[in-house]
Order: sequence, then structure tokens, then C-alpha cells
Amino acid sequence: MFGKKLVAPPPGKLMAELTRRGPHKVDRGDLRIVGMSGQIFGPRTGKKLPAVAFAHDWLASSTRYRDLVHHLASWGIVVAVPDSQDGVFPSDIELATDLRAAVTVLRSVRLGNGTISVDPHRVGIAGHGFGAAAAVRAATDTVLLGRPPVEPRSLTALFPAPTTADLLPAAKTVTTQSLVLAADGQLDSMTQNALALAESLGGDVVFRTVEDADNRGLLEKRGIKSLIGVNGADKDTHRVVRAQLTGYLLHTLGGDDRYAAFADSGKTTGDAVATSVDDADPAALDHLSQLLGAKPPKE
Repeated sequence: MFGKKLVAPPPGKLMAELTRRGPHKVDRGDLRIVGMSGQIFGPRTGKKLPAVAFAHDWLASSTRYRDLVHHLASWGIVVAVPDSQDGVFPSDIELATDLRAAVTVLRSVRLGNGTISVDPHRVGIAGHGFGAAAAVRAATDTVLLGRPPVEPRSLTALFPAPTTADLLPAAKTVTTQSLVLAADGQLDSMTQNALALAESLGGDVVFRTVEDADNRGLLEKRGIKSLIGVNGADKDTHRVVRAQLTGYLLHTLGGDDRYAAFADSGKTTGDAVATSVDDADPAALDHLSQLLGAKPPKE
């Protein structure tokens, strides 16, 4: 009937849909062609596409996310993953400047054989673990090592990790919409600061927790099995993250209201549970006690 408003499928059904590859064929490119180390993935064709610059975790690189970014590209999202700061003592600020450079490339460089273009107003920033901290830095309104702010459309922090003491104060200047995805039971630990980050970010925040998720389980392992489609990542973690990230970006960057639930802070989407920062329980033990394996006091 004319004028009838289309109703989006329930989030659980959308989650199941988004765990599978999208409709687009995907091409891969090398960022060295524009003077950066890293990779870029995108659909084979498309005009004014959404795009995201993605930052890797500690001691990782773009190759550890090949299936994840290929998945995003199959849903029509261009993804640039710079390779830098992959040593034992990396700088989140330096990786953040590379993210800003990647955003500039996405906004200004013609991709493919002229068959792909990115809408400069539909570019976001995302990161995993240590890379999530770099993504927060890149989204701030301050100049970083001479590179000016880039004002991303959205920010995604997957299992964010703490870095330096001024990270959370810097997060307060980030006013863009954000998704913070955390492993349940690891909201405040030596390796994850998801709760504190969600509390600190200055814009609208969607905060979700995933039960039994492995924060390092998102990393893929390339080997013989990868030739037959086995990427070596934790299957459950990878499944939830790729669906969450795809749905969130399709709505916030792509403007597709079918996936609006993924940007709704009050809605649980499949295995990713909507969590309120006000109701989330902080860790019962300090970080040192957690590191030493102490048990929380009995109630």
C-alpha cells in the first residue's frame, strides 16, 4: 500500500544476516601506492560509498584482520588499515596520525580504476584493543604531531585497551557518535578499559557487552587452514563483532535505517547486550590484584 512505512526486521534476524558475506565482490589494494604501509579493501564498484579507517591491536597488523575487513567491504564499505606501530612499545598517538592520514586518503584519492568513490562526509574511524585507543585519539579535536582533526562521522572501539593517563581526558573531546564493544567481565581490567572509555566519550555512546568474548580472539591467524576459509580467530567473537560493526557502520556511515537498532543504545542486538554505564558494575579488584590472580571478596 502506498505510504506504508517499512518496518525493519528484528535485531536478531539482522545479526544473522550480517554474519554472512554481503552482496558485493571485493578488491584489495596496497596503501603504499599513496606512501603508507597497509591495506585497503573495497567493493569492486560503487559511488559515494561509506568508508572507515581501522587501527590494529598491539603486536598485530592489517593481515590479522583480512576476513573482517573483507566482510565489511562485501557490504559496501571501503576499509583502510594502516600498518605502523606494530612493535612492543607502540605509540597510540603516532598510530592515530596514520589513521588521520588514511581518512584523508579515503576522502581524496580515487580508488580502483575510477569505479569507486567515497563520500567524504561518510567516513568513520575504528580500532581494536590498542588500536581502539588510537582511534579515540584520531577522533579528538586536537592537532596530533602536526596533523589536524578529521571530524569522523562515527567512532568504533572494539575491546578497547588502556594506554596512557591522558587517553580518557582526550576522549572527553570526542563528540561524534560512538560504539564501544566490550567482553563481559572485562569492563575494567589491565587489558580493557571499556567502561571508563564509554563514560568518558563526549558524544552519544552505544555500549554493548558480549558474553564469553575473547578480546584477542578477533585476531586472525594466517596459515594452511586459511586457504580453506579457516581464519584462526575465535569463531564466536568474530561472528558477533563482524555483525555488530557492519550494522553500526551501515547505519551511521551508510545512512541505512534498516540497521538503526545497531546505533540505539537501549537495544540489545543478538549476543551483544545493551549495557548502561551507570548500571555496569566496576571491577571488584584493582588492576594489580587482578594481575596477581586474587579472588574478589565474598559478599
